[in-house]
Amino acid sequence: MSERLPLKQNITLKKIWPTIKKIFLLILIIGLAIFFINLPEATYKDFSILRSSLSNYGTRQRNTNLDLKENNNSPKSASETAALEKLKRERMKYVNESRARMYVESATNDYYKGSYDEALRRLNRALLYDPNNFTAFKLSGQIFFENNKYRKAFNNLSMANQLSNDDKTLARDLDVLRKLLRHNRLEINKLRHTVNTNPDNKIAKARLKELEERAEE
Repeated sequence: MSERLPLKQNITLKKIWPTIKKIFLLILIIGLAIFFINLPEATYKDFSILRSSLSNYGTRQRNTNLDLKENNNSPKSASETAALEKLKRERMKYVNESRARMYVESATNDYYKGSYDEALRRLNRALLYDPNNFTAFKLSGQIFFENNKYRKAFNNLSMANQLSNDDKTLARDLDVLRKLLRHNRLEINKLRHTVNTNPDNKIAKARLKELEERAEE
């Protein structure tokens, strides 16, 4: 008897298994039906919440960056308008200064490579974005000095010296340039006198022309 009992249990399970399977499938079908019936409403609610969240985020961004108008068209007070304009100016100033630093960095690399013309071009661009960039003025003056363009070198270093800085070499460089400019002026005067008294002196004429062109630069 003890050996036949498991067999009877197996036979009974086989008989009721189709019924259990049908019940399980019925429950699954009912659950899926309920899920799909409620899905559009849940999805719509989630989408509404997401859209509202994104809309609020966009409004905060527009108020902070001042790139777009606010959703409401309510008039602003004078103090609010002044504050917004100040924020806008500060943001633009930061952007321009960042661009200027990038140009100065590239110009410095050009300078060390010996590409002076390209370096000056980039430095001019930097000064368009930031007219108070100390490094741009100083490096321009250094390049002009090395190319014997003493007047331009002096002008750029003078502009750099007017800006806030702790460079202790500027005063020395400016003093050297003053002496060179003064010496060139004296030499020009002497050469003009020589050329006037001796018009056939080609060497004096060539040197005079060189110094005058350098003085103009």
